[in-house]
Amino acid sequence: MTVLAQPSPPSEPEADREPTRLAAPETWVAWLRAHRPRRRTMIGWAVYLFLLGAYIYRDGIPFLEDDLLLWVAGAVFVSCLGDPRRFWRGFVRDWLPLYLVLFLYALLRGYADHLLFAPRIYPQLHFDEWMSAGVAPTVRLQRALFHPSDLHVWDYLTWATYLSHFFLSFVLAGVLWVRDHKAFRRFMGLYVTLMLSGFVTYVLYPAMPPWMASKEGYMGASARTVPVVFSHLGIHWAAAVFETGSKFNNDVAAVPSLHAACPLLICLFFYPRVKKTWLKVLLVAYVPAMAFSLVYTGEHFVFDIIVGWIYAVVVYFGGSWVADRWSERRQRRRAERAGAALADIDLDDREPVPAE
Repeated sequence: MTVLAQPSPPSEPEADREPTRLAAPETWVAWLRAHRPRRRTMIGWAVYLFLLGAYIYRDGIPFLEDDLLLWVAGAVFVSCLGDPRRFWRGFVRDWLPLYLVLFLYALLRGYADHLLFAPRIYPQLHFDEWMSAGVAPTVRLQRALFHPSDLHVWDYLTWATYLSHFFLSFVLAGVLWVRDHKAFRRFMGLYVTLMLSGFVTYVLYPAMPPWMASKEGYMGASARTVPVVFSHLGIHWAAAVFETGSKFNNDVAAVPSLHAACPLLICLFFYPRVKKTWLKVLLVAYVPAMAFSLVYTGEHFVFDIIVGWIYAVVVYFGGSWVADRWSERRQRRRAERAGAALADIDLDDREPVPAE
């Protein structure tokens, strides 16, 4: 008996077939080959975070200008591993001039207290005593809350808030450089203008901070809490920088308070740019949190903080106005050049008029 072959089922359309699954090793090899730029970036971030974590574990949060600039440069480099040429072009064009300006500022700031005038204590002390019923707010806060041998959570929070000034602006600048280059250039222009305005004021008006005024006997007893917290954490070299100073430090660079000015500048710049409500709240809350920390830690009078806020407002609105006018002027020039180029093209394309 002849057995008839069963008809084979109709073949599935090519689009309906399930893709052949690769074995696990082959899958990873294919994925890595297809995502080499992403792989470099992932490995780079892993190495960077490991090194940064080791540094923080050994020496604490980097807050000196030279250390910060190196770590920010490293983060920018890692973010550009997918396209290394972008790093070299962008670093030389955008970051290297900025580093030179900030390094010069840091170097000159250390000599500002030796140039022209002696450090001043009035009117900032009079203002603070007037607003606080005869006793400076720093003295009142430390009498109620600060105990050097028994630190509390607010001591560490104010310490961390104070130190955030040294790196937050650079971190935000790095994020802007990667995500919004136009905003990066405007933000850094405002930031550098604020820094240089503060430096000029430090030369013309050196001023004592509260901890120094207390040490010199101008006001009640108050301590500089930041080195105390560093010592409790075992980071003695950082405590020594605050207690004995360095060539980049200027103990009488108090008016204006750039520690207070930068948070307000950051808030004014980023508030209209962020969409999430919690980020807006964080930006606004950072300003009074820094102000409280500066007074409590003995680093600034309330007078210094108010002057710093004035500087931030003037620099932001004045600098933004100048930047807007400059941008409009460049756009007009581009439009004029484009119009002239089109006019030249039209003249060249015209048919010659035959001679009669």
